[in-house]
Amino acid sequence: MAKLIFYDKENDILSLHKTLLSDEKFKGNVDAGQFILDVSTKGRVIGIEVMNAIDFFREFNVGKDILENLSAANFHVNMRPDGIIVGIVFKAKNLKQDIPAKIAVPLPRQ
Repeated sequence: MAKLIFYDKENDILSLHKTLLSDEKFKGNVDAGQFILDVSTKGRVIGIEVMNAIDFFREFNVGKDILENLSAANFHVNMRPDGIIVGIVFKAKNLKQDIPAKIAVPLPRQ
């Protein structure tokens, strides 16, 4: 479960962050298009920032009203050589049920 959830409505950026484990530290970021992933020294994705969140999540019926009223969110990231699979479950005060979103983000070939 994300411990820090913040939606910056002025810049339309959604930030979700998990707590670091006792034996890990922040290592750096992976820029994946509209996503910025925060990675720990254990290789675990501990944070996600989504740029242009309203447009990005529109297909999942997650709009400004939901992003501004998030009560919780859970995310899982599966990093693969050819891309990243991100799963997010949104929980908001004004929702009758959770909204799942699963996104595949291709990585450029090097």
